[in-house]
Amino acid sequence: TGFIGTKLQVHKPTRLYICFDEILQNDDVNFKRLGTIAAITYDLKPGTRDLKPETWNLESIEPYTFRYMKIIVAEGDCTVEDVYLREYANPDIYQASFTSSDDRLDRIFFAGLETFRQNAVDIFMDCPHRERAGWLCDSYFTARVAQDVSGNSLIEKNFFENFCLPDTFAFLPEGMLPMCYPADHNDGVFIPNWAMWFVVQLQEYLQRSQDRELVDALKPKVMALLDYFEPFKNEDGLLEKLESWIFVEWSAANGFVQDVSYPTNMLYAATLDIAGKLYGKKELILEAETIRKIILEQSFNGEFFVDNAKRSPKKELVITENTSEVCQYFAFYFGLATPQSHPELWRKLSMEFGPARKDTKAYPTVHPANSFVGNYLRLELLSRYNLRSQLLDESIEFFDYMARETGTLWENISPAASCNHGFASHIVHVLYRDVLGISKVDVQNKEISFQFSELELEHCEGQMPIGDETISLSWQRDENTLTYQYEIPEGYYLIIKNISKLKLIENN
Repeated sequence: TGFIGTKLQVHKPTRLYICFDEILQNDDVNFKRLGTIAAITYDLKPGTRDLKPETWNLESIEPYTFRYMKIIVAEGDCTVEDVYLREYANPDIYQASFTSSDDRLDRIFFAGLETFRQNAVDIFMDCPHRERAGWLCDSYFTARVAQDVSGNSLIEKNFFENFCLPDTFAFLPEGMLPMCYPADHNDGVFIPNWAMWFVVQLQEYLQRSQDRELVDALKPKVMALLDYFEPFKNEDGLLEKLESWIFVEWSAANGFVQDVSYPTNMLYAATLDIAGKLYGKKELILEAETIRKIILEQSFNGEFFVDNAKRSPKKELVITENTSEVCQYFAFYFGLATPQSHPELWRKLSMEFGPARKDTKAYPTVHPANSFVGNYLRLELLSRYNLRSQLLDESIEFFDYMARETGTLWENISPAASCNHGFASHIVHVLYRDVLGISKVDVQNKEISFQFSELELEHCEGQMPIGDETISLSWQRDENTLTYQYEIPEGYYLIIKNISKLKLIENN
């Protein structure tokens, strides 16, 4: 990602196109692949002094993203003497490192790091080319990586301050937050789900930054958002017939969002619960508990959680049979289900879903998840329930082909859209936490937690910045032992947890 520069000698009046894209299609650059025109046009005239060709030094006025470039001279005659890219990326990542005995993991980490640095210059962006926009929900995942690879939450503070500064948002209903900002959508479109992810991320921001001042400054906007949702509550207290663009995931699940979307209400319950805890409102916490109970009664059909319910002509709420993979992950991620409360469903999800299901075709009536957000929630659940060896294998299945093809990570499981999407860098956070073993950094209480798991790796080492200092950890596995060494900043307390069957040996 950066500013495209060229040095040209123009012999005759010339129309020059510089076309570019992240991938090749049929061994060529398809500059319309993303639904935009990925091209720069120059109309150039030769010099007349001494009848010598004019030398032009050109640089694009905005940054672009590509891996392949094609130069087309549609008219005229010129000589291209030089082409360069003036990089536009986040420089605050160079203390972050990760290496292991598996080249695939190293390649994925590097691709994740590249994806982050190109999508996190001043705010968290979705992609550095088609939009360069600060979308909510994407930012929830990217922000975790920022803390891991930069050791601070400066960009996240910028991101939230943008929402704090304006008194109102033009073109939006009162109380609603823009789905991406600063980027007014004057057509009035918004994503109510993304406004909920704003609150979910705000809780983690407070944990990372201890910035109570900004969290309190955002309270009026959070409360106004909850007021916005009030008229949409039905007789059960669930949100029904939300307006505008209801977004669950880039999959069939997005077709099951009316009239009552259960994944949306699962997220809404989390939003109420978090807002209640952030601002000391117990009534919101109690309401969240009630909503979860109602969702469990309505959505779980004994085998899977169903995505939605529709109003009949008699105005009765009828549960559909629409079932998506991502809906199951929402239920577990937001605490409506656990392996203990729903053991058979968890067995199916953990053992029969995931990347292998595209080959096994298991449960064909359950619509498969996509990268955003289902596959990421799946990895989070495998981590939460200590299935880290499986997490490692599935991460390779999910991401190595992307890292091989573009060196960055993609918006979807296919290259049909962006091949460089900010949220996808979240795998960096996963590798630090679940493979290297730096499981938690608590800046407020000055605590660092290491957790060693049962993994089929011979060794792993890495470094993570924390403020102006660093955490370093390395370990090597032998037949029955795991030998580790580390360095942590002075004044921090270390907590070590061993969930492997190996004997730990400290080698400091």
